[in-house]
Amino acid sequence: MIILHDFEIGIEEYEARGKNNSFPAFDRCPNCQCIAQGNVHRNGFYWRYGITEEKELYIPICRFRCLGCTVTISILPSFLIPYFQHTLDWMVVRLSKVLKGKKIKGSRQQLEQHKKRYYERIHWIHSFFMDLGYKLGFTQDIRKEAQKYMTMIQDFGKSTSFFRRSWGHLSSYFMGKLILPYLSSKKNNIHPT
Repeated sequence: MIILHDFEIGIEEYEARGKNNSFPAFDRCPNCQCIAQGNVHRNGFYWRYGITEEKELYIPICRFRCLGCTVTISILPSFLIPYFQHTLDWMVVRLSKVLKGKKIKGSRQQLEQHKKRYYERIHWIHSFFMDLGYKLGFTQDIRKEAQKYMTMIQDFGKSTSFFRRSWGHLSSYFMGKLILPYLSSKKNNIHPT
């Protein structure tokens, strides 16, 4: 289970503090709701990369384990996207530039993969903004829609604000793979339009 946490610091400060970051304490297990005292224990760290425009940082992610339900809980800083190495801000900048036709550094294949995933999530992003009360139409021009929603994400404020606010909408997250349990894996390819 992934818990998004705003440490209120940037990735450089988070890396400098390392394992001494101020990790949250639980009153109850976020999964089974049992009392945390005596049940939810620190279960070490795993290390992952956080890639910004300038640096590749190697940072610790704190894990907890509940003895009641045996779930492992990872405390993910809000500047990261689950299962992606690029930070949220850098991902938004990269996608914004490529949607405007600008050149950016980095792997062309990886950028295409990120753009494809973003296109797959356009309907989810549309749904999120509709739930917030925006009155939006949806055209068949996926590139135009992608640019429109990227502008809206950037206008939302810091990208971490959008990410935290949209986390869990329709049981998913920005750039996350939508898994529908009632479909077989072959039929679970979600494509825009």
